[in-house]
Amino acid sequence: MLSLRISTTGPDFLARGRDGLKRRWNGFRALESADRILFLKLWGQLAVVSLLLRLLVVKQVHRLLARLIPAKPHAPVGPDQAAPYAQRLGYLTRKASRHLPLDASCLRQSLLIWWLLRRRGLEAELRIGVNNHEKFLAHAWVELAGQPVNDHPNVAEGFPPFDRIP
Repeated sequence: MLSLRISTTGPDFLARGRDGLKRRWNGFRALESADRILFLKLWGQLAVVSLLLRLLVVKQVHRLLARLIPAKPHAPVGPDQAAPYAQRLGYLTRKASRHLPLDASCLRQSLLIWWLLRRRGLEAELRIGVNNHEKFLAHAWVELAGQPVNDHPNVAEGFPPFDRIP
């Protein structure tokens, strides 16, 4: 039987009272209309990636998403727009993940961002790194032209990558 772990520990999930709902609604309304639509799409797609990772192992989900990348990119992004688009995607994915009742960890967010960038014809790389100095910690992020798009620029210093997934 499939069991879903509902996360209520996120900073914005189930904000108490009217003030929390009003703040969240105002934050959503403050987004540009195109970003609101993208936010809603990301929210739904994060839920799908989270459920896929409950049913399959990471490598299988990665392969499945890779098969869903079209040979000819959907609405390709030009080189001058690639970094701003990727940063915007990272920001909105992080924002959407805070409003998801399922676990939307860095791996789930990164798989989704990687897939969406690849669909737009960008050579994004999914990176997974570990930090085992005090205890074993793993972290995932996406790089575009060697720069993280959904994390801070020196993330690889804290989590040396052990795998490079094209």
